[in-house]
Amino acid sequence: NFNLFRLETMYEIRQDVEDAVLRLCPFLTSDQSTQFSGWARMALPVSKFSIVEVAKPHVGKNHPSRVRADVTINLDIRRNIATEWDSLRKHDVCFLLTIDALSSSPTYSSRKPFLEQVRLRYLRGCEVEGYLDEEGRVVAEGFEKPDYKTRMRTVRLYLDVNQYQKDMEKTIKGSEDVYETFNIIMRRKPKENNFKAVLETIRDMINTECVVPAWLHDIFLGYGDPGEAHYSKMPNKTETIDFNDTFLDAEHLLENFLGMEIKCEAPPEKQIKPFKIHFPEKGAGLEVIPYTLPNPGPYPYNKPKENTVRFTPTQIEAIKAGCNPGLTMVVGPPGTGKT
Repeated sequence: NFNLFRLETMYEIRQDVEDAVLRLCPFLTSDQSTQFSGWARMALPVSKFSIVEVAKPHVGKNHPSRVRADVTINLDIRRNIATEWDSLRKHDVCFLLTIDALSSSPTYSSRKPFLEQVRLRYLRGCEVEGYLDEEGRVVAEGFEKPDYKTRMRTVRLYLDVNQYQKDMEKTIKGSEDVYETFNIIMRRKPKENNFKAVLETIRDMINTECVVPAWLHDIFLGYGDPGEAHYSKMPNKTETIDFNDTFLDAEHLLENFLGMEIKCEAPPEKQIKPFKIHFPEKGAGLEVIPYTLPNPGPYPYNKPKENTVRFTPTQIEAIKAGCNPGLTMVVGPPGTGKT
């Protein structure tokens, strides 16, 4: 699965690269440099690129612990496209390309092979840290972006440390410095650009020793009763569940456990969310435990987003099932609150 997904991802990235580069229409100038006469929604020419930090390796490693670079781009383009570029967020994955035009004529056809029309010399991945303000500081997540006086923007990027180490080893041996040649930065649609997180998850699962529970093993093999995988049949049910802000208030909590004996030692004025609920193994009652969250910080963006949905008893049961061992399947038509 890991290799298959990696190959599928590379094929999709290749298609996006070919589409973006051909739309930019690279051409050779009189001094044999590459310029661009077109435009692309997902790619922009690089105005300036510079490495700003190469951190020392960690103990036992031979590659830098962190490599950061600044890329300057010109957003003198359509307002809606400039807004999309301004919306780049931390951890978004972009690509740096070195493209060489093969002709002085900026005329291209998507029907002809890509490599017969342009030369893709280098392709490197990178991760966005954030935009820089006019004083060269990274604009933190949650803060409003500064009012830039020009259309020029500088993005701080994290580079692949392993690839950087390989490139530098080749440079020391006399090869070209890859990081002085980039002339295009490309982004992808967020829904199609989650490959890094998926690959990292698959890799971690491959490297983790995981024993499949007997009940799950039997279900996949088609043995026994699938109903035995329900959390109520599990011997190791979770007795105390932290519902956090699932319940909007104490009244909402009572609505979802009608007919059950509910105990709460806290005084009425302190019966406010968030709540933990203790479900004893025997008996129909439950114990409600209000608690206080730690202070997340003094700034507005430190405060996490709170739930505003008044969940129904069926939805609460689905949440409870998902917090317990066993197999839980949530089904329902669109708009019923599955997500």
